[in-house]
Amino acid sequence: MLAKFILSYYSKAPLKVFFGFVMLILVDLAQLFVPRMGQKAIDLIASGNQDVSGLFWLSLITIGLALSIGICRFTWRMIIIGTSHFIENDFKNKLYDHLLKLDSNFFNKTKTGDIMAHMTNDMQAIRMSTAFGMISGFDAIFLFTAALIFMLNLDVKLTLLAMAPLPIISLITLFAMKLMFRYFRDVQESFSQLTDKVQELLSGIKVIQAFRQEDKERKRFNVTSKDYVKKNIDLIMLWGTMFPLIFLFADLGAAIVLYMGGQYAILGSITPGEFVAFFVYLGIITWPMMAVGWASNIFQRGNASYKRVYEFLKEEAKIIDNEDARHVSLRGNIELKDITFGYQDKVVLKGLSMNIKQGEYVGIIGRIGTGKSTIAKLILRILEPQRGEILFDGLSYKKIKIDSVRDSIGYVPQDSFLFSMSIMDNIKFGRRDATDEEVQDVVKASAFYKDLIDFKHGLDTIVGEKGVTLSGGQKQRLCIARALIRKPKILILDDALSAVDTNTEKEILGNLSEYSKGITTIVISHRISSFINADSIYVLGDEKVESCGKHSELIVSSPLYREFYRIQRLED
Repeated sequence: MLAKFILSYYSKAPLKVFFGFVMLILVDLAQLFVPRMGQKAIDLIASGNQDVSGLFWLSLITIGLALSIGICRFTWRMIIIGTSHFIENDFKNKLYDHLLKLDSNFFNKTKTGDIMAHMTNDMQAIRMSTAFGMISGFDAIFLFTAALIFMLNLDVKLTLLAMAPLPIISLITLFAMKLMFRYFRDVQESFSQLTDKVQELLSGIKVIQAFRQEDKERKRFNVTSKDYVKKNIDLIMLWGTMFPLIFLFADLGAAIVLYMGGQYAILGSITPGEFVAFFVYLGIITWPMMAVGWASNIFQRGNASYKRVYEFLKEEAKIIDNEDARHVSLRGNIELKDITFGYQDKVVLKGLSMNIKQGEYVGIIGRIGTGKSTIAKLILRILEPQRGEILFDGLSYKKIKIDSVRDSIGYVPQDSFLFSMSIMDNIKFGRRDATDEEVQDVVKASAFYKDLIDFKHGLDTIVGEKGVTLSGGQKQRLCIARALIRKPKILILDDALSAVDTNTEKEILGNLSEYSKGITTIVISHRISSFINADSIYVLGDEKVESCGKHSELIVSSPLYREFYRIQRLED
């Protein structure tokens, strides 16, 4: 699986990759000719010939071979290793693009740490496979074959004796490869758990400190950390056992050559130079034996990581465009007809219907868990109804591109999320090409302008991770500004004023009544004051709309709405 993946990338620049491997072959050949120069030099010295010109030329050729090795090695490293970084970057982008297409159900069931491990450790293992894994494997096969030919050319019998331990080395490598895949997969899964634990601890650090749970969380983290260490030690034990065994049997071959080859040299079957060259070739051929183990380790790591990443890539988005869907410029009419939706075994909405006209100001209220936020997500097409129909301007949602729907909506969720950027950049996240004048307008509309006085750098102030430097109300108002900058046809505020005081709420609502003229505005809130003057208010009961009308009508006709109003009056 991994080999096919690597070859698919190599095929994108075949001449470049081929040239890189040619450079590697030239390095190997040059290395194999160096012992030949040594052989000739020793035999020349042993002959008693006092003419040093031969040694001079042999030295000159050796220097030329050394320079060739250096230049060719630099070239193949730049090409092959450079290509591996390109592959890693491209594959990361591919995974990231795929994650952006997946719906919320995937992220609800997948841990953040697991995704982070795929993007870091797994990608690094895959990159190592595309570079040193492939290079080591190819180099081991070619260098072993070429060195074997040179050795056979020197002495066939001695070569066969030296190769006697080779089958044992092959068996050790094959056995270790099977275990290595399983061990490395365990290491990667443990790393995912560790990453997820760190992310969870950092996200909840304030809660941990507030409840004085530092010691307990430290112990819990130590358990996860020790498990990761143990899995790595198991892998190191296997890795550490395999290489000494390979060298043991490789050195056994060297001992055979030293004993038998020494006798051949004494008896004159081979020259002293040939004996030394043969011994050097045996040292060279030890690297391919080691490289097979090293390549198999890298490749098994990469293969395990690739399979983990591939599992993510097999995930399919549940919410996708139909084949006949088209781009439509929405006007703002929304109709929900007989909508049914549930999370796992719990039905939240059943037979719910709403009809919201273009430019209307609509309120939605209900007890916790009655599906208010679910309605917002259904309109946004973050969720899909299990039964029923959603119509935009009389057209079925299935016939409209998802991008068209979301481009037409300005959404402020319950959880005010901000990026670690400046206030200006967070607002312009809603629309990158917005002018500074438009930013100033939405800052005023969201009542955020008075807070800018407290910030030394004004709109250029960095808000920190998740807007940590801002209060809850400031974050909500900044999110409202981000939604307004889009100039949407539909504006959805999902409990977006819960953290602001009553006076600020009145100011924002007053600004919105002017700013959002002609915009279909849906306000989901527990505060009736947020939509007391709305064109229509939907009161959610169990699974469906309990009643609908204006405030003055619902006070009379809806006991549930009347109860909400009574409680809030008492709170006020």
